[in-house]
Amino acid sequence: MSFDNNNNNQKPNFDEFTDQFKKSAENAKQSAKNAMRTIITILIIFVILGSVGNFVYIVREDEVAVVRQFSNIQAIIVDRDNTNAESQNLVDSKYKDVKIIKDKGLFFKVPFITTVEKETSKLITYQSNPVEINTKDKIKYSVTIFAQYEITHPGLFIDSLGTESKANAFMDDRVYPVVIEKINSLQSDDFLTNKTKLTETLKEGLDTLNAEVASKGITVKDMNVYRTLLPQSNIESTYRKMTAEREAIAQQTRAEGQETYQKTVAETDRKVAETIAESIEQSEKIIGDADATALEIYSNSFSKDPEFYKFWRSLKAYEKTIDKDTVIYLDKNNAFLKYFNTK
Repeated sequence: MSFDNNNNNQKPNFDEFTDQFKKSAENAKQSAKNAMRTIITILIIFVILGSVGNFVYIVREDEVAVVRQFSNIQAIIVDRDNTNAESQNLVDSKYKDVKIIKDKGLFFKVPFITTVEKETSKLITYQSNPVEINTKDKIKYSVTIFAQYEITHPGLFIDSLGTESKANAFMDDRVYPVVIEKINSLQSDDFLTNKTKLTETLKEGLDTLNAEVASKGITVKDMNVYRTLLPQSNIESTYRKMTAEREAIAQQTRAEGQETYQKTVAETDRKVAETIAESIEQSEKIIGDADATALEIYSNSFSKDPEFYKFWRSLKAYEKTIDKDTVIYLDKNNAFLKYFNTK
């Protein structure tokens, strides 16, 4: 707006004001159009993104899925290493034509016709309540059993069980009889201390158990005893039995040790006696040989001077029979005193 100072009257310039107003209005209109375009674009993007979910679905690596059309199972999506789905497809005739897809990732579907239900492909852990069992030697124990299973046919699983809680209740009815049957065949010592034998025995029951649970679309991978406790009524008798067994083992060990000791002493005595006998025999032989040699030497020597030999033998006889305290009463002509007589 401007004023005419020459006429001393303040007159607004309405044309300029109008032009500015029009420009502001045009700018506001343009901004509104741009904002509307942005909003429409965002809405279109949201609609497109929202509608994509009607055309595709994703199955993660830790999931299995059931694909239905008009509530009828058309396919199941399982792990790549799944080896049980084919045989489980034959459990019920309505699943014989169900397609088995061993892959994960992005899949397409028909909106409003195809529906997808997903379950976990991870191992599911089942744990029983404490139950009492008897071993082969009639010892009673309170045990808690655990098992790990996986969903290998999600169609069978969802149609027959539907939830993990129902699956665990079903496992209660199936695992317990198998475990009890196997533990009943074990002695208490093997059950308590031989974990390798216990594990091998329980694994023998896996085939039987999996044959029973196949119709539910699950496969048991492992089962074992989680915790073992003695009922209070059995603690004293078990303690006495274990004490008696340990005493028997100790007694047997002592008896075996004593037997080994006696055998060792007898063997040593025998070797000592043999050694002494051999030594005596050798010494006597040596002495005999030496005496023979000495006699031969004496014989050779004395045969050269018989008189000297007689003199030497008399000296030896004197040496053996006479000492400083010896008193002998003999006739002076006795031959023994021959060399004492002087002329």
